[in-house]
Amino acid sequence: MDDSLARELADLSALQRLGSLDTEYLPQLAGDLRPSALVAVMDEIVLGARTVLVALGCGSSTVLLARLLQQRGFGHLLSIEHDERTAAFVASQIRREGLGSAARVVHAPLSRHPAALSRHGQWYAPQQVHDEVLGYVEKFGLVDLLLVDGPGSGDSRYPAMPVLNAVLAPGATMLADDADRPDEQAVLTRWSEEFGLEFRTAPRTTLAVATGLA
Repeated sequence: MDDSLARELADLSALQRLGSLDTEYLPQLAGDLRPSALVAVMDEIVLGARTVLVALGCGSSTVLLARLLQQRGFGHLLSIEHDERTAAFVASQIRREGLGSAARVVHAPLSRHPAALSRHGQWYAPQQVHDEVLGYVEKFGLVDLLLVDGPGSGDSRYPAMPVLNAVLAPGATMLADDADRPDEQAVLTRWSEEFGLEFRTAPRTTLAVATGLA
């Protein structure tokens, strides 16, 4: 069975598992995690007892993660998104469903960033991310799960570790989507070399996972 067919079958199985969180219709947004990847993230949250979550990039999957945290009764997600329209939709959905105690969405436009590798030299606005994450950590504690699904693709995602490594809790988990793409694989290699991470691929997904961060 080729990888694409295996992932499609995994997505169908994942959609069944997500049924308990499917309380109302959510649109498919451009950057959404595939169902199988979302289930892998949720499994890590539940099995790893993760409580302080940061996601780079947001979408309808953000709402489902918030529903999971509220259903479980503890934990909080800070989601950072550069696209204003996407951030506004997700934030309004979070408010409308009364999920504000479980998640918060921050719109942080792309701006020049000293840690960026891309030719445009951009990442999320540095001062805004610093202030948001610092306030979040002061309120909830060190981050024990980091999900990288933005911004954009390839080396534009590289700053996630240089910027956020200092606020990751010992034993934290990092998950990075689109790990099947060459540019993302190059970033994973750099993170591995520079931060001592060991990534594995979650079965039948495009999600790279590193656990037990120092």
